[in-house]
Amino acid sequence: MAAELAALSGLPSIDLDAEIEARTGGTVQALFERSGEAAFRRLEADTMAELLESRPDGIFALGGGTVTQQRLRHRLLWSGTLVTLHAPVEELAQRVGEGQGRPLLSGGDPGESLRAILEARADAYAECHARISTGGRAPAEIAREALEVAELDPIAVPLGARTYRVLVGRGVRARVGGMAADLAPGARVLLVSDGNVAPLWADDTRERLERAGLDVTPVVLEAGEEHKNIESVGRIWEQALDASFDRTGAVVTLGGGVVGDLGGFAASTLLRGVPVGHVATSLLAMADSAVGGKTGFDTRHGKNLVGTFHQPGFVLCDVELLSTLPDIERRAGLAEVVKAAWLEGEAAVRALEADAEALSSGDTAATARALRMAVALKARVVTEDEREGGVRALLNLGHTVGHAIEASLGYAGMRHGEAVALGMVAAFGLAERLGRASAGTQPRIGALLSRLGLDTNVGRYLNSSTLSYIGSDKKRKGANITLVLPGEPGDVCLAPMPLEELSSHLLALGTGH
Repeated sequence: MAAELAALSGLPSIDLDAEIEARTGGTVQALFERSGEAAFRRLEADTMAELLESRPDGIFALGGGTVTQQRLRHRLLWSGTLVTLHAPVEELAQRVGEGQGRPLLSGGDPGESLRAILEARADAYAECHARISTGGRAPAEIAREALEVAELDPIAVPLGARTYRVLVGRGVRARVGGMAADLAPGARVLLVSDGNVAPLWADDTRERLERAGLDVTPVVLEAGEEHKNIESVGRIWEQALDASFDRTGAVVTLGGGVVGDLGGFAASTLLRGVPVGHVATSLLAMADSAVGGKTGFDTRHGKNLVGTFHQPGFVLCDVELLSTLPDIERRAGLAEVVKAAWLEGEAAVRALEADAEALSSGDTAATARALRMAVALKARVVTEDEREGGVRALLNLGHTVGHAIEASLGYAGMRHGEAVALGMVAAFGLAERLGRASAGTQPRIGALLSRLGLDTNVGRYLNSSTLSYIGSDKKRKGANITLVLPGEPGDVCLAPMPLEELSSHLLALGTGH
């Protein structure tokens, strides 16, 4: 299949086993017999790493065990398009015969050995950009499907059997029917949107779902952060149960961060858990909230204090959906993109600074570039720390003060992204004050946010009324709270601080002292 794919793409075909044999002067089987599998896997990983450095543009044919090495597998995921080929065990057994030249199949029934190997490797094989069936198909047909995957350029969130893909670009919402059908073997879908989004995109989405053979039950919630509450979740539950929804169905959310969080939470608890897929319609949801599996709702005590981790089955970020978004909503979402860029590093920040005017005006190409950076960063972070036990907490840069501002306003009159932008300005000012960031860091982030059309005048919110809500933050532990403090781009850390000390510093920032 690699040769066919190389012919279609014009890229060279490179067989990893052949490369190893050429470098060592021995066969793979001989290497296994002489040194054992562990040593061979190390050689395999080293050879692949060298090839990625010296010949990054190519079609690599990998051995079946190559991707069992997590570190190498994830590098392949971040470096290009990783496709897993699969077929029925019976067909695979016919292909390998008696297993000659395949050290893991020698000495027993190849069919039984194949079943055991596939079961042991199931999680590793699931961590890919696509699984393509080869059973009874011609190599050229398989190659065309693999090339289509590469052209879509999905971003994988590798979580074993729960791995999912994020599509970013123009028109990717056309994939919703097939992707939802994969989640819902019972062909039932609950389509959750809100009063702002439904009139614009619900009919289009429902039609695509129905063309895929799905029975759709629509749920339209009241729009706005002020409705991100248990009453809205209850409405989803009740409408699902009224429609005799069962565990063979799936929830599809169509909306921004509020709809995604509410629909995701409802899915995680409905019938003790059903799959969910997100069609994000706001820049903020595309850049952040739709990816990573956090769900929840607000209470009078604060934002997102009740929720679950429930990973989606897919996420679609179609930049065409942003065309109906008010400018202020779109620009508010750019705050999460700026946050991601600072976590990513200097090159990402410079790219945003170069694209600032294009992003502010809604240029789709610049927006897609920025979104891919933000989503790829979040995918890597979620992979390392799915449940926010460590590095994932860095994604809360700007959120401690931002959430407090939102809560102080009763979740009305300010968008989440606007609050995050203000929270970042506060975090950078605090980092400078504590010597964590060099002088000029806060002005740089403030200038970028301003060029993107976001308010940076956080001082007027740094008062005792606003700061009283910080004590309800999820990151509080007793009298301390864990802050995300930035340094230079790519250098961000977690720093515990007594609440009283934090409030004192923030009040001083608010008064300019």
